[in-house]
Amino acid sequence: MIKAHDLRVVLGGSEILRGVSIEVPRGTAVALVGPNGAGKTTTLRSIMGLVKYKGRVELDGRPIDGLKPHERAALGLGLSPEDRRLFPNLTVRENILLPLRALKLREDRLELVLSLMPVLRELLEKRAGLLSGGQQKMVALARAMVVGTSAVLLDEVFEGLSPKMRDDLAGVVKEFISTTGAAALIAESNPSYVRFAQAIKRIERGRITG
Repeated sequence: MIKAHDLRVVLGGSEILRGVSIEVPRGTAVALVGPNGAGKTTTLRSIMGLVKYKGRVELDGRPIDGLKPHERAALGLGLSPEDRRLFPNLTVRENILLPLRALKLREDRLELVLSLMPVLRELLEKRAGLLSGGQQKMVALARAMVVGTSAVLLDEVFEGLSPKMRDDLAGVVKEFISTTGAAALIAESNPSYVRFAQAIKRIERGRITG
């Protein structure tokens, strides 16, 4: 379970988050929907520990506010960032396994991810920089899933994809949640992309409005 309470973030003198509270039980997907600049990415980055914030964040009932991003990842929190952040000269396999190796975690979860996205098997030895944008999003999602034994934070994973690929990835996310019982917090600008979520929260100007 992800639980964030009263998150407040100030960047460059501007208040980006103004008391955001959100809860995502295990085995469910909650979508955080709003326009660009509303605070979606900052909410996810705060939960991951990538920006300084005031407030509280818990993972499966454990406070994680004092933990660094890699320490949160070691507890089973995975992030698929909006910009993917892949290493272009590394293979798909290396990109997916990199966080597991860095955290000294078991690599057997790769097989689970490949069972959900079998198309990646054909790409494992290909350099990430040679992939299409949609394929790179799949790799970033896979990387989040191998780490996210407790929860995954997915930032605009469906944006810019063809309708078919979007539907395919939505199916992957749903199956991942069903199979693992993990929680998923999904940030998207377009609510139609996340209709499968159990709950949709709207954020505007750093506040949850509905």
